[in-house]
Amino acid sequence: MVLKGHNSGIDTLRGLSILSVILLHLNLRVPFSQTYLGSLIPLPLNKILFWSGYYGVCVFFVISGFLITTTTMRRWNSLPDINAGGFYFMRFARIMPLLISLLLILSVLHLAGLEGFVINPQHTSLGRAVFAALTFHINLLEIKTGYLPGSWDILWSLSIEEFFYLFFPLVCLLIRKEKYFVFVTLACLILSPFARTIFYTGYSFPDTDHNHFAYLDALSLGCLAAIIARRVKLTGLLHTILGVAGWGLIILVFCFRGLVREMGLAKAGLNVTVLITGTAMVLIWMQRRSESGQQVAGKLTAFFRFLGENSYEIYLTHMFVVYILVEAYNYLNLNGEWAWILYLSAMLLSGILGNFVATYFSNPINVRLRQWFEQRSLNHAA
Repeated sequence: MVLKGHNSGIDTLRGLSILSVILLHLNLRVPFSQTYLGSLIPLPLNKILFWSGYYGVCVFFVISGFLITTTTMRRWNSLPDINAGGFYFMRFARIMPLLISLLLILSVLHLAGLEGFVINPQHTSLGRAVFAALTFHINLLEIKTGYLPGSWDILWSLSIEEFFYLFFPLVCLLIRKEKYFVFVTLACLILSPFARTIFYTGYSFPDTDHNHFAYLDALSLGCLAAIIARRVKLTGLLHTILGVAGWGLIILVFCFRGLVREMGLAKAGLNVTVLITGTAMVLIWMQRRSESGQQVAGKLTAFFRFLGENSYEIYLTHMFVVYILVEAYNYLNLNGEWAWILYLSAMLLSGILGNFVATYFSNPINVRLRQWFEQRSLNHAA
């Protein structure tokens, strides 16, 4: 059953995105192409299925901007009316309890010397990594010192996201009118491709596009899409065209990578620009469909929606599942034909773990913290 006001289409899109991340992290450790079944899959399809995690994160950024702006407008009616203190507390309640818990667990595993979780002391220290994670610059730490273990490395995207939200209320208060957000988005659309291709090129770390400016365009475009979805009423034909064009751009980047390379888009960092533009268009299309009662609720998308509903929890915890299953796979010396069982198990268990964490930890704490804040605000107002 789909709750009223809940956009199941966005959950499906988030589920597909988090699934692409899980498959990438599995494929890096146990390449699916080395199995018999994998050898039957054409190389272009292999890249789409198992090498799309980066694009999945880009889609996440757009969705994040869309949802945070939608929530902000619902709570305070318009962006210039945002309560900065309230916004920051809501972000803290949603993000920090699970993040702090994760860092505590990772610190214990590091100190215990568990292989796969120990930070290379030649790169950085445990204290430095914890500080970077809590102050949302672990992406910059990796650029300067090299990769951290997998469960730490995934925090690079969270650092970029929360860096954006640090300034989001300030921008909302400064622009005075929501329509001026288009200028913020245009500035980010110009800046971010350069940040993905030119910034930090002096370092040996391969993913220098993990800096804070590289995906401001994705986040701000998600914000602008939310404003358009809420304030602009599209006709049936324009709405359809928007959806078709948006999906077309997403499919172009995900499925026709050779063509995208030949067009020079990837070299200029514009492949991400095309992808996030298509994603923003699809989100507007999905929001209109959701408001008119056209929810995505079929059995074929149920698993993706399940993953999408707990995407934050799955993202932060899925590396534990990947690590344990891959270690068991290698310890038992299973041949490549068992890989498909490994992949299916990892996808299912990552979803179950994320759902468990969301149900019994992060969601209850989030609700209690918000209730406490709202009650405190009412007492002060009285």
